Amino acid sequence: MKKIILFIVIILVFIIAILYSTYGKEFLSILDEKKIYKVENIKTTNINTLNEFKFFDRGIISYNNQKIVYMDFDNKILWENETNEFSNKIFVAENYIFRQADHSITVLDKNNQQFVIAEIDGNIINVSRENGKTGIVVKDNGQTLFILNGNNEVVVDNKEFKDIITGLSISDKSEAYSLITLTFENGNPINTLYFNLIEDVELWSALIENEILIKTKVINNNVIAIGTENIYFYNNNGKLMWKNSIYNKILDYEISVENQRINLLFEKDSSVELISYNFEGKVIEIQEVPSAITKLKIFDNKMLVYNNNTIYLLHSNKADKIFEDSENIYDISMEGSNIYILFKNKIIKGQIK
Repeated sequence: MKKIILFIVIILVFIIAILYSTYGKEFLSILDEKKIYKVENIKTTNINTLNEFKFFDRGIISYNNQKIVYMDFDNKILWENETNEFSNKIFVAENYIFRQADHSITVLDKNNQQFVIAEIDGNIINVSRENGKTGIVVKDNGQTLFILNGNNEVVVDNKEFKDIITGLSISDKSEAYSLITLTFENGNPINTLYFNLIEDVELWSALIENEILIKTKVINNNVIAIGTENIYFYNNNGKLMWKNSIYNKILDYEISVENQRINLLFEKDSSVELISYNFEGKVIEIQEVPSAITKLKIFDNKMLVYNNNTIYLLHSNKADKIFEDSENIYDISMEGSNIYILFKNKIIKGQIK
C-alpha cells in the first residue's frame, strides 16, 4: 500500500512540474499584472545631516569640507572623521570616500580606515568605482586619468588626454577600460571613444560627431556608448555591431548586466516613455510612464521611476504609485523587498508588497 501511495505522489509531482513549466510563468505573470503594489509597514526616522548626504554601504554618509559622519538607518552614529584641514572636494564611490586636500587624496573605507594616495596635482573632477577599481579624472593644464586597483595602488598614472574626459568604464573581464573625450570644432561636438589596456596600450578608438556621448559601459570587453542621438555597441575589436537612433530627450538610463538590457527613460512630447533594448539592439519593451517622472533606478528585478515627490513601480506594462511625499526625495535604495527613501532630515523605511 505504501508503495502505491508513493507511486501516486511521484506521478502527481511529475504532473505538477510539467504544468508549472508549461503554464506557471504565464500564471504568475497574470497574477503580477492584476496585483497593485504599494509601500507598507512604513517607519519614519529623523536624521541629522551635514551639507551633503547619500546612501553608503548599509547606512548613510553625511559630510562637509571638514567632517564626515557615517550613521545607520536608525540615526545611530557609527563613526565620525573630522579634520582641521579644509577639503577641496569629497567624492563617495561605492564603499569608499575620497577626500582631496592640497595635493593629496585621503581614502576612507566603510570602517573609517584611511590611507593617503600618492600626490596628485590638479583638481579632481570625478571619482568612480567599477569592478573593484577606482577611476580618478583630474584637471590641471589638461585632463589626466588615474586608475587604482583593489589595493588602492596606482596602475594608470597621470595618463594625459588633450580633450575633456566625459566618461569612463572599467572592464569586467580584463585589465582594460573605455573612455570618452569631447572637443568642439566650429561649434560641432566631436567625441572620441577609446578602449585601452591598463598597461597604456590603445586597443582601438572611434570618432563620433554631431552629438554628445553621455555614457560608456564595458561588458564582456564589448563597449556600449549612449549619446544624445544614438546608442552604439562595439565588439572587443572596435567593430560597430549595431547603432540605434534616439529621437527624444533622455531623462535617465540604466544598463543592467544581469538582465542584459539597456533601459532608457525618454521625454516624449508631453509624456514620458521607457524603452528597453537587449544587447543585440532589439527593442524588448516600450512602456508609457506617468508624466513629470525624471529618474530611473533598477534593483534586481524591480524597476522604479520617480521624481522629487513620487515613486512608481513598473511591472506588467503598468505603473503603480507606491509612495508619495510633500518633501523632496534625495535618493532611493532597496534590499530585497525593503525600500529606503532618503530625505534631508528623515529616512522612510518600508516593504513593497
